Amino acid sequence: MGQVMALRRFLSLGVLAAMLGLSARALAHDEQSERPAASRPFDKDQGTNPLRGSTLLLEQSMTTQTAGLGTTPQSYVPLYELWLSLRPRYFFDEHWSVRGRFDYTKELTNNQPTTLAREDVFGDIWTDLVYGTTLDSLWKGTKADVGLRALWPTSKISRGNGTYVTLGGRAGASHDFEIKGDDAPALNSAHVALRFVYLHPFSTATTPTGYGGFAYVREDTDAHSFVSDQLQGSTLVNHEVWASLEGGLQITPKLSLTAYMIFINQWHYIPQDHGIALTSTGPVTVPRSANDEQFTQNTWLLATLDYELFEELDLSLGYYDLANYIAPDGQRRGVFGSDNVWWSPDARVFFTVTANLDALYDDALRHRYSKRAAQSARLPGVLGGLR
Repeated sequence: MGQVMALRRFLSLGVLAAMLGLSARALAHDEQSERPAASRPFDKDQGTNPLRGSTLLLEQSMTTQTAGLGTTPQSYVPLYELWLSLRPRYFFDEHWSVRGRFDYTKELTNNQPTTLAREDVFGDIWTDLVYGTTLDSLWKGTKADVGLRALWPTSKISRGNGTYVTLGGRAGASHDFEIKGDDAPALNSAHVALRFVYLHPFSTATTPTGYGGFAYVREDTDAHSFVSDQLQGSTLVNHEVWASLEGGLQITPKLSLTAYMIFINQWHYIPQDHGIALTSTGPVTVPRSANDEQFTQNTWLLATLDYELFEELDLSLGYYDLANYIAPDGQRRGVFGSDNVWWSPDARVFFTVTANLDALYDDALRHRYSKRAAQSARLPGVLGGLR
């Protein structure tokens, strides 16, 4: 038994070292693109472990057209990407925790998301202060949390937008349904969760203007040259709300299936009601169109099959489609039809290796926290209930 535990720990630490080695070799350069996160299966109970829920994941993904799934657009542009995400958590007590997220991606092909081939892309740094609690008195198996979120502009996109910081809040609730129980060989439990996130970026202007003295020369309508710091014509996002519905099934004690449907709602800054164009006959007022829509929405469908290889290591195979709710033909995406919420040319398949840092920390301390949790579970009668 001791040899099996030693081998398991050796393999877990070996994979973790390989993941860190890959990131060290790839972090020779710089940059970023913002991207939502794939998620670990339903939170595991690590007792009083202060690092419970902390993970490090390495994901490989490719678009469905790269894998030969679905129809190919006009041009075949393959995408294969590596994503490294460190997500530490530290619990001060039963309720309060601070959480972080650090993302790095490297595209191994030469697709559109990056400017340069094999560009190093860094994401914004996420920091959350979260209060979580159980609501067993209302409905046994229910958990809820609220928190504050700050995104720090370490990404290329945020720097280009002139963003100083993005602040907001998060709130969510989840419920666990017991089916046959944790000791059953199959169909142990199911869960549902509903979560919301609100974000507001603070930036130098309402249009993308890279801060730090960026400027270039362009022409006005009279072909006169002038210096501008504006990167593009569209306005920045003023308010952003994420709404996520999650459902999952614990198929066996080690195998789970989870699906998410996420709506990303963005309200952009409204341009000035009128613009002034300088012409050869004098200035002309150009009114803003009444059909100028400043609301955009993206839908993000994700499904993942997760297998716990060891307590320290999870493997995941999944699929996701992140696309604008308005299809290329100008119509809204629906459940049926050629342009739908289930698939787009940029949909991806992925394979993820997740190192559970809380379990590795527990191993390093000779199972201090898992032993304590096991002993608590064996306490009989009223004493066990008080724990």
